[in-house]
Amino acid sequence: MAASAETYSSGTLAVVDDYTFTLTFETAFPESVLYNMAYGNFCPGPSHILKPLHPKHGGESYEAFQKAIPSDYMNFPVMGGWVVVEHRPDDIVVLRRNPYYWKVDEAGNQLPYLDEMQYRLSTWADRDVQAVAGTGDFSNLEQAENYVEALKKAADPASPAKLAFGPRTIGYSLYPNLSGNGWGEPDANQQAIRELNRNVEFRKAISHALDRQRLGESLVKGPFTTIYPGGLYAGTSFYDKDSTVYYPFDVATAKAHFEKAGLTDTDGNGFVNAPGGADLNIALLTNSDYQTDKNLAEGVIAMLGDAGVKVTLNALSGKDFDNARDSGKFDWVVIRNGTELITVVQNTTALAPLGPTTDVNHRANGAGELDLLPHEQQLVDTIKAFIATRDAAERVALMKTYQKVATENLDSIGLTAYPGALIINKRFANIPAGAPIFMYNWAEDNIIRERVFVPEDKQIDAELHPDTLPGAPGDKGPVTVQ
Repeated sequence: MAASAETYSSGTLAVVDDYTFTLTFETAFPESVLYNMAYGNFCPGPSHILKPLHPKHGGESYEAFQKAIPSDYMNFPVMGGWVVVEHRPDDIVVLRRNPYYWKVDEAGNQLPYLDEMQYRLSTWADRDVQAVAGTGDFSNLEQAENYVEALKKAADPASPAKLAFGPRTIGYSLYPNLSGNGWGEPDANQQAIRELNRNVEFRKAISHALDRQRLGESLVKGPFTTIYPGGLYAGTSFYDKDSTVYYPFDVATAKAHFEKAGLTDTDGNGFVNAPGGADLNIALLTNSDYQTDKNLAEGVIAMLGDAGVKVTLNALSGKDFDNARDSGKFDWVVIRNGTELITVVQNTTALAPLGPTTDVNHRANGAGELDLLPHEQQLVDTIKAFIATRDAAERVALMKTYQKVATENLDSIGLTAYPGALIINKRFANIPAGAPIFMYNWAEDNIIRERVFVPEDKQIDAELHPDTLPGAPGDKGPVTVQ
């Protein structure tokens, strides 16, 4: 096998010059019926390994079946283009090409073209730096604060990387907790805030208090960010401008809506008072792992303060943030929106509280009870109709209804939207021009990875396991090709 290596996604790739492989495994990959795994997303798995572990075929239990294959089990048979041959926890995962991969190119050459890939653990900010510098070859540029510097470096003719920006399909929203049924076990003060959140006049006041233009510019100067009213992104196929309702920045109007919601400054200190006399104080949950999230949350706090509402930052990291968000222990939360607002046809049930746990900011209580607001019921009915029909025109009409109801009633309060970019090393070929960072999948999964290659004159030697293929299942590491 003739191969030369390439660095890929903070890792290593190779281009294969000869697609003929001869290798004898101690344990061959059988052409057996694939057995559905009991975990993951119903990914087909090899029956000769998984079937004996299943409780219906001699395995101990379903729990034991789920935990039977440890993370350091190498050379696990897959149907994909590459197989894991090395795993260093908290450092790197190395994959070698699957010699039994079932796809070929138009000339009959076996895919994938690339011999090796590496995935290195890093931070969001560092992966951008590595990809722009050329020590990594593929990354999503998603942190707006890095855009200007990344563009400057990529503009240098000697730069190893190029940037390809897509539509504005990265966006953030403020989600008020709309559940009045006890989700999150609120105390009396928190329950009072939940009731305010359920008042549309209060939500309108929040929207009018936000200078979205300034919020966007706090992340990055230039033409990147745009005002985002909420609902579907303008860069998506189902978006309809005429169905989008926007409550623009106007502090005076915001204060008027706060008064309509029953909130006034009774003690003259510049902040509205909650029922009972004390200043209304709202806790804003955000993820401290990402600078963009913190910047937007801090901007929201400052702008609401100008409109007379005290907001306190509750910045949590990692699982602590996830647990607080998913258990309803927040008054408001600022988060980056999910894929359902980009494609609509993915994760569609997350567009409305169709079930007890589908919605970000309104879930069922411990008894399984949802207390939907009238507009939420409209959203649920619309999404159910959308899921049930296959008529394209009807789907478009239903999404217009969804957009109008969601934005008019401020089911969530949009903050800002901006484009992301693919950072790609210039060596790589077969990546379509203008490939977005998200096309039903993120990053390297939104292109045809197995067809990516590097021309011979641009190849470098960077493989960790050159001239090897995956070994027998369970063995440590790859085997040398004879």
